[in-house]
Amino acid sequence: MINIDNSNNVKLDTSGNKPKIGVSACLLGKPVRFDGGHKNNKMIVDELSQFIELVSVCPELEAGFSSPRPAMQLRRKGDEIRLLINKTPFQDMTEQMTSYADKKVQQLSDLDGFIFKKDSPSCGAFRVPVVINDDGYRHRDATGLFAQAFMQQNPLTPVEEEGRLNDNAIRENFFERIYAYQRWKQIADPLNNVSGLFEFHARHKLMLMGRGSALYQELGRMVAHTTRANLAERRSAYIARFMEVMTLRSRPGRQVNVMQHIMGYLKDVLSGEDKQELLSVFEAYRQRELPLITPITLLRHHLRVHPQPYINQQHYLEPFPRQLALRSSL
Repeated sequence: MINIDNSNNVKLDTSGNKPKIGVSACLLGKPVRFDGGHKNNKMIVDELSQFIELVSVCPELEAGFSSPRPAMQLRRKGDEIRLLINKTPFQDMTEQMTSYADKKVQQLSDLDGFIFKKDSPSCGAFRVPVVINDDGYRHRDATGLFAQAFMQQNPLTPVEEEGRLNDNAIRENFFERIYAYQRWKQIADPLNNVSGLFEFHARHKLMLMGRGSALYQELGRMVAHTTRANLAERRSAYIARFMEVMTLRSRPGRQVNVMQHIMGYLKDVLSGEDKQELLSVFEAYRQRELPLITPITLLRHHLRVHPQPYINQQHYLEPFPRQLALRSSL
């Protein structure tokens, strides 16, 4: 959300606490891997830690496996995927891991997101290798056992892998979802606060329109006619669909539509030259000649000079701290 201070500067509302996200411990530089090493990720450690509270989790170490330890793999056995020791696949560690995961995940229900270690048989979230026959042939279609348990019990919580966060568009979408989910959970007295639901939807209007006007309207219909009597049911359905919609990445044409909508609030205060400049920059972005940050920055400039209360309450122009991403690829 953007607020206006006494000097008419546009700024992010930082009144809330930092979002809290889980991170595979090896990515934080902790020597917990099977070989006693780590996979320290500078982006997570150096950049995210300034704005996000990081919660270290190593499922394998915390489940009782030592470090160093024999490497493990996922192996398909019939209709099941089992966690086995690589060199002695008759050693099945599945129950030990799943028992730990079921208990640990319950302790992490307050997280706003999770960054998992890719390819890990415990932490990998997407396309984890799984051995499918005795010749060692693998498919990349599994999920690590701990990551699977976390996602099943926390279906709304945004998750990503550290490798995918090297993609600007994926990283920024992840941050958008983390901060939106945190704002949702910070609604006061949620089961009695009908206006809190209305306000949440209204302040995310432009972000949702960037995914498609029809999706914004669909969510609007879910909010409409909400009363205290049906609030619990409406809230549950709304946030499930909201978080699903937020996983979609907006195309340039839809972003331009949103920015033109914002420009409409400035039409009576901008000069003809300023309007032409904005339209020219919008079109250059549409043609992928400029990154999104360029028209966004220009709009922010005009909103500093000509504050618009409605637009300044939207989360669209600054959905997360600017230092986290460049908005260069959306």
